[in-house]
Amino acid sequence: MGRLLVVSFLQYRTFQLELRDNGGRECAVVIHPPARKGEPHEVPREGAPATLTELIIRAKALVDGVLGPRPPLRQLGQRGRMTNEQLRN
Repeated sequence: MGRLLVVSFLQYRTFQLELRDNGGRECAVVIHPPARKGEPHEVPREGAPATLTELIIRAKALVDGVLGPRPPLRQLGQRGRMTNEQLRN
């Protein structure tokens, strides 16, 4: 009887992460960069068996290494709007 291969995609920043799972310890994550920004490549396993979650974390770290740290989140109400406290004064 054949094994089932599950493939799904996860969007992370501007990259697509392709998640492949054959069940058990057979899994892989392939990073697909945006169009014309490079070739897809598989996340290295680094010797020890890795779970799919560990490979996803490594893939996100690789993407963050290429793009740099994420910018801080902007707080709502700080720009172009008056807060309730400013309206009361």
